[in-house]
Amino acid sequence: MPQNFYELVWIFIVYAFLGWCTEVSYAALDTGKFVNRGFLNGPYCPIYGCGVVIVVTALTPLKDSLLILFVGSFLLTSVLEFITGFILEKVFHNKWWDYSNKPFNIKGYVCLKFSIYWGLACTFIMDVLHPMIYKGITAIPYLLGVILLIVFMGVFAVDCCITVTTILKFNKRLKVMDEMAATIHRLSDEIGVNIYENVTGVIEKSEEFQENHAELIEKIVEKKEDIMDLPEAAKEKLVDTAENAKLVISENIMEAKSSLAAKTAELTEKNAEWKKNQEEKRREWEALIAEYNKMYDQKSAGFKRLLKAFPDMKSRDLNESLQKYKKHFNIGQRLEKEDEK
Repeated sequence: MPQNFYELVWIFIVYAFLGWCTEVSYAALDTGKFVNRGFLNGPYCPIYGCGVVIVVTALTPLKDSLLILFVGSFLLTSVLEFITGFILEKVFHNKWWDYSNKPFNIKGYVCLKFSIYWGLACTFIMDVLHPMIYKGITAIPYLLGVILLIVFMGVFAVDCCITVTTILKFNKRLKVMDEMAATIHRLSDEIGVNIYENVTGVIEKSEEFQENHAELIEKIVEKKEDIMDLPEAAKEKLVDTAENAKLVISENIMEAKSSLAAKTAELTEKNAEWKKNQEEKRREWEALIAEYNKMYDQKSAGFKRLLKAFPDMKSRDLNESLQKYKKHFNIGQRLEKEDEK
């Protein structure tokens, strides 16, 4: 049982380190390689230190009963894990671990399997390991112990600041990438819609022209047949009338040509403007894609370490971008394949 704050801090430091060793060992057995597990960069997992401090402080008077010790450890560590996961998600908008696919879980923050592991581990610690650890702590000269604690806690505080800064930058990058992806999708849709509308308009005008042209040919043929059936006198009169009408028709043709030329110029101008607009959108689209891919390839040891440490991480608001980011670095792919099976 810790007698003062000095011993309490030492217990926190020791078990935070041992917890990190346990996480690294578990990850090595599970993945076959080293993974720097934990929220922070250094070799410590604060949740383990806090968990053992709570268990030691609350359950030392009850350590003679293994059943009570196990049940108490099971409940206390489960509550701690739930609260920690909930607070981290609310503060950083990321769900750092997710037990949703495991039976008997509570909102993905805790599950029966790991709560039992916590209970068994804390029972072993209280009954076997902690007495030796506590003797080692009390054997350290007080002045040396204080100096070491100042150094350890100073490094711990700096690590906390660096990690928080990294997470904020990571969330900011995810937000930028999410906005870029939405813009790329919008531009792609606009380019597709404009092309569709332009092609459809050309097809409709072509069909309209063919239909009008067919009707005009049919009327000419009908008029020609009517003329051929007229008597000779009527034909001569019609020829005279036609001569007079030529002038009127000629004027109409000139007006029609002028109108057609104006419409052609207008259409040409609109087509040039449309092509320019399409080209600008395409350049913007290509530039965004290049920038988007560049952000993927930007090296960030802090981002990659966090993703490796928490392969099941999910983002509350930007999960699609987060999952793409993880796939880009092949993080969590083994777990996804197992889920698919």
